[in-house]
Amino acid sequence: MEYKTGDWRSSKPVWNWEKCTKCGLCWLFCPDASIRQRDDGFYEADLDYCKGCGICARECKPGAISMVEEER
Repeated sequence: MEYKTGDWRSSKPVWNWEKCTKCGLCWLFCPDASIRQRDDGFYEADLDYCKGCGICARECKPGAISMVEEER
């Protein structure tokens, strides 16, 4: 059985692809390993596992990640 741990998050990361430099710092610092690299080299969060902690947004040097309140 697979457990999805991101269903209680209150905010989620949203990328601005124009600012993203594909550096991978978001992936490196994510404590839940919920960030994946896409085929085009950009990164995105797997929202099934992202807990919304915001570390990826804080570590993103170009400011490409914003934390947005979840709509329920």
